[in-house]
Amino acid sequence: MKGRTRNILRVSIILTITVLIGVTVWFNLTSGTKAVEVGDEAVDFKLTTLEGEEIQLSKLTEDKGVILNFWGTWCKPCREEMPDMNEIYTQGHDDYEIIAVNVAENEQQIRQFMSGLDANLEFPIALDRSKSVTEAYNIGPLPTTIAVNKEGTVVKKQEYQLTHEDINAFISESTE
Repeated sequence: MKGRTRNILRVSIILTITVLIGVTVWFNLTSGTKAVEVGDEAVDFKLTTLEGEEIQLSKLTEDKGVILNFWGTWCKPCREEMPDMNEIYTQGHDDYEIIAVNVAENEQQIRQFMSGLDANLEFPIALDRSKSVTEAYNIGPLPTTIAVNKEGTVVKKQEYQLTHEDINAFISESTE
């Protein structure tokens, strides 16, 4: 009797695990959320900057290529790439714009982060308080950077930290 009960229990556990794995795989394959990839139309958005200005992606791309850099204050690679982005940005940005999109942190955290940097950041810091833009772009690891050209098409995407060369490549791709 004990052996039979044990076998029934084992089979029940195996079946339950199999069903749960199947349901998880099915939901992942059929969910409507997909990452924005190179060649896709950029998702338009409006966000407020740290300085209180409203920015809208579609208005920016009327005149310029746009580089969206999704970041967080706790992210060490974000801290390391910001001075490089700022240095290149201060050399002239007539044909492109860098928007640093902070992912759901409060202004005090962001200002404290910025005060710890060697230089004052000159590009806009956009506040994605509700993570709606981050979710619309299905951003995973931070930092993630996306280049959008004047036609509103995603032309380059990179997860993780940018080098000087990467930043220049993003500028070049967004302004072609």
